[in-house]
Amino acid sequence: PGYGQQPAPAPQVSPPVAASQFPMPRSVNAGRRSFADVVTAIVRRYAVTVVLLAVAIVLTNVMPSVSKTVTSSIRRTGGIPSDVTLAATPGTPGITVGGVRCGPGVRQVPWSHYAPVCVPKWSGNNGGATAPGVTRSTITLTYREASSSELSTIYSIVPPSVIGTNTEAIQTMQAYINTFNKTFELYGRKVVLKPFVGKGDFVTELNGKNQTGAMEDALTAKGLGAFADSSVIDATPLYDEALAQQGVIGLTIYGGPNSEFQQESPYLYTTGTVCSKTVAQTEQLVGRVLNTTPTSFAGSPSLNGKKRVFGLVGTATAQSEKCDAQLVQGLKQKFGITLRSEFHMDLNGSTLDSQATTVAGEMKADGVTTVLCSTCDFFTPIFVTLAADTANYHPEWIETDFLTALTSLQAPDQIANAEGFGNQALPAVETEAYRAFELGAAPGEKLIPSFSYVYEPLLMFFDAVQSAGPYLTAKTFQEGFRSLPASVPGGMYGNWSFNSTSFDPNGSYGVVHWSNSALSPIDGKPGAWLQCNGGRQYNYDGSSPQLPEGVPLNCSGSTDAVPAATSGTVPVPARPTRPS
Repeated sequence: PGYGQQPAPAPQVSPPVAASQFPMPRSVNAGRRSFADVVTAIVRRYAVTVVLLAVAIVLTNVMPSVSKTVTSSIRRTGGIPSDVTLAATPGTPGITVGGVRCGPGVRQVPWSHYAPVCVPKWSGNNGGATAPGVTRSTITLTYREASSSELSTIYSIVPPSVIGTNTEAIQTMQAYINTFNKTFELYGRKVVLKPFVGKGDFVTELNGKNQTGAMEDALTAKGLGAFADSSVIDATPLYDEALAQQGVIGLTIYGGPNSEFQQESPYLYTTGTVCSKTVAQTEQLVGRVLNTTPTSFAGSPSLNGKKRVFGLVGTATAQSEKCDAQLVQGLKQKFGITLRSEFHMDLNGSTLDSQATTVAGEMKADGVTTVLCSTCDFFTPIFVTLAADTANYHPEWIETDFLTALTSLQAPDQIANAEGFGNQALPAVETEAYRAFELGAAPGEKLIPSFSYVYEPLLMFFDAVQSAGPYLTAKTFQEGFRSLPASVPGGMYGNWSFNSTSFDPNGSYGVVHWSNSALSPIDGKPGAWLQCNGGRQYNYDGSSPQLPEGVPLNCSGSTDAVPAATSGTVPVPARPTRPS
């Protein structure tokens, strides 16, 4: 949280585009890092890199080209004033606000895999102040810069050149907003970004405490006139809940039980995956592939070739335990698989080392060949792999790709050839996120290293606002969110697809493996996640394609560099010339 260093004292409210300057990091003493050091480094690194991995838009498979925008359908039920000017049906011939020649199947932003179907430039009455945070000419989006007394002492662990600063984060967000304000149909409005420095303690909020601080920050966002908040990693489940209670839409990276998103509807969305999807992907990998093939990715030769024995490590939070309970039940009922060991670790700085030692020791004693850590938080794998090293225990690890910066903090000999869920990262210049920054940045502004995670939530937010139509409310936003078309194959985030109950955009998952020698496209250093099975995507909903049953994962490939990516049906953009 808080890309880079803890900000110096600043006014509670920052101007929409301005960003504070931050002190240079201090050097860090050599030696074993404490829990606080590691956790904060991870959180920061994650925030940097994962930061803004959030802002999730949820779409459906219903193509706008065969129906009017959401406000059109609501008008028929009497929900929109008769004097509001509706938008044309998506795909109607004409010229968009961004100058694109619109027609059936044409995307609003032709170089994006994820943009909605185009609409001709709109003019007329948008209804004015249709919701809190919405006026006739603006839509307010807030961003909380998280603070934490526990984190502030360790903000110097990772160099700013790798992780970025709050200044860069805000500049990158503003550049994307500049581009999207010009290219998306917002029906006479523009999105205005309002950052502020939070008062709630990020670390204690993650542990389910400090509701008062989370609520105070949510009240600040509301006081700034927020229609939505895109704090992502600088958010926490407590902050997201507080935003919903204040009627502010929250865009987060956190998954969790579907029921919790339903409870906060229509105010909470995630770029992560809700439990039902996380469970589905793990069930498919374990039940269809790992349980039907011998152990082959363990670091210990004595384990390879044996029938797999599964253990699970998770986080001792209510959300994680509910998700893991669904997984354990599903594996038993669908595949007859019973886990040999199951542990949930409390994120307590004074006991995490000893908990990890216990987990590694008991997993080894139980003969577990394959540790499922796919529902872990981004701290736990660090400590468990280090403890496994100490115990001379080298099983297979099944994780989730939380980015190179996080995985590289694990014990190298443990994660060598670890498998996980995720997508292989692309070099920056090959991504649509890079082009969007170049089109919207001012001369001299720097793209934050975690740009892809800043881009995704903002892209999804603008997608949903366009689909909602001129009469913008939390309800029309949700319906617009869910009525967007599936993405064009080959995008940097995998496939997006949606239905009438979606709270995240993820329609499929990929399988990746870790290579200690592959060069990361993020920082050019050794260590990266590479695609398995040729980068194939598999559907959460059980439809084809699915992981082939009884066929081992094919994770062979380059160990020296990340292979070039394919771009699907949308051409990879060349580096653009910045507009004057």
